[in-house]
Amino acid sequence: MGYRFFALVLSLWISQAVPAQIITQTSTVRSVTVAATAGNLSPEASVWDFAVVLSSTDKSLPDELVKNAVLVDPLGRQYKALIWEGAPHSGTHRAGVLKFIAIRPSPDWIELRIQRPGESRPRRFGWSLRAAMVASSGVRGAP
Repeated sequence: MGYRFFALVLSLWISQAVPAQIITQTSTVRSVTVAATAGNLSPEASVWDFAVVLSSTDKSLPDELVKNAVLVDPLGRQYKALIWEGAPHSGTHRAGVLKFIAIRPSPDWIELRIQRPGESRPRRFGWSLRAAMVASSGVRGAP
């Protein structure tokens, strides 16, 4: 019950904090769903944030998101996460906000990559920052 309440509050916060064009992107691999929603990615922001929800019906989620998440710019440069504000790395449902220092100058698009334990490739979520900060057309997950 607590997870569902937190997820509802988190989604309400995101819906108030970002333009209507921003959508939640999801990736499901081996019964684990990762959902990411961009928060404030404006050029004026000093910190960019992403609401992240991890959910599994039967597996513990030991992900250490600060260590295993990066932003990638169009030139392939990677930027490490600053902080995770949310549930600790255990349990089958987790939600929180992943924060990064804003990239300067602001790129045309950005990709959030989350490498999950035991998966060969990272989950990938992309946003175009020049086209009203909308989600990219394809969310790519590990095979």
